[in-house]
Amino acid sequence: MFDQDLDLKIKEHEEKIEELRQLKEAQSKRQEGYDLYHEQVRNLFDEYGISEYDIFDVRAKAIVDWLKAHGKKADKPAFFEELQSYFARQGGSKGSRKAAKSAKATGPKLEIGIYVHPNTGERIEKKRRNPKTLDEWIEAFGIEEVAQWREASE
Repeated sequence: MFDQDLDLKIKEHEEKIEELRQLKEAQSKRQEGYDLYHEQVRNLFDEYGISEYDIFDVRAKAIVDWLKAHGKKADKPAFFEELQSYFARQGGSKGSRKAAKSAKATGPKLEIGIYVHPNTGERIEKKRRNPKTLDEWIEAFGIEEVAQWREASE
């Protein structure tokens, strides 16, 4: 009439609940790590003018090699056609064309280094693309003049 094992069942369920709480906490921590990673990658993309298409283009061969090594489906020609189609859709998006167009429109390029405005002492570091301020200096003084403002590397 009465179940003698109710306390045992309650204990088993409490242990399972604790295990699920720990899994939830671990999943939450992984999601937080992923979000932080994604934010840092996006900041690097912005800083260096990299588009997602650039990343796809550079990593495509490594992805295909990985797929070949990790799955029988990757050996089928139809799979590669599907993969190529996917990358073509990603690369052919308006965003990538816009990024390519804006890269051409950024104007003259200078060597990588630190440029110091002789009148104000303002320092600008050029890593890959011309920073906005450097482009403004080029527009105001000319590229030949601004090129002379580059600090000699030590």
